Amino acid sequence: MLYSSAYAQTLENVKWLTEEFPPYNYVENGIVKGISVDILLAVWTRVGLNKTPQDIQVLPWARGVRTLQSMPATCLFTTLMTAERRDVYGWKFVYPIPQVTETSNNHIIAKKSSNIKFNSIDDFKNYRGSFGVVRDDVGASLLVEAGVNVDRLDKTVTPASLIMKLHKGRHDIISYSLPATIVKMKEANIDPAEYEVIFTFPNRPLGFAFHHNINPQIIKKLQKALDSVHIDGTAEKILNKYVKH
Repeated sequence: MLYSSAYAQTLENVKWLTEEFPPYNYVENGIVKGISVDILLAVWTRVGLNKTPQDIQVLPWARGVRTLQSMPATCLFTTLMTAERRDVYGWKFVYPIPQVTETSNNHIIAKKSSNIKFNSIDDFKNYRGSFGVVRDDVGASLLVEAGVNVDRLDKTVTPASLIMKLHKGRHDIISYSLPATIVKMKEANIDPAEYEVIFTFPNRPLGFAFHHNINPQIIKKLQKALDSVHIDGTAEKILNKYVKH
């Protein structure tokens, strides 16, 4: 009984962090919502956590990453699983979060008028321009994994500033999620039809990332709850709520 009480207290003290990354997590009328948020709410219910969206803190992605790396009882989402994050940083994952597309959430995007084309990852190395990315975002990590020198990454703090730089011609191309890009473009009254995907990265799972020293029993309990959210169809219902078919 003493162990169970201590375990519940440890789970209760986890700090939940996210960013503006629609449709997975975003703020609307002062409330955090999105696919991942609703999935997390369902998981919380199944593990007996009495929490609400107000218990989720929204931060710029780079700040969220720094917090995750320095505070053991921390979760950051929505997070793409990469070899660097899993094997180098040692992040632990509870996954998968259902994705809005079956192909990939990560793309290289350019203005159609730029006529820039990438046929393979090898073309990245021959491109002489810079790549617009959000600081510490997976879009940057995927480029580095592909062999792009970090000096060629032009980093911004927020997705909104990344999209605006692309629109104003300060970036010729960006490495970011297409669904999130479209949402941010519409918010800024930018026509997404003027832009195109010139490369799609291979798909990888999305999940909830935890500090490498997180109690493994927390991961086990949350993973079991998330699995049940998928098995009984709740995850699919949540996805359909946000995705127009």
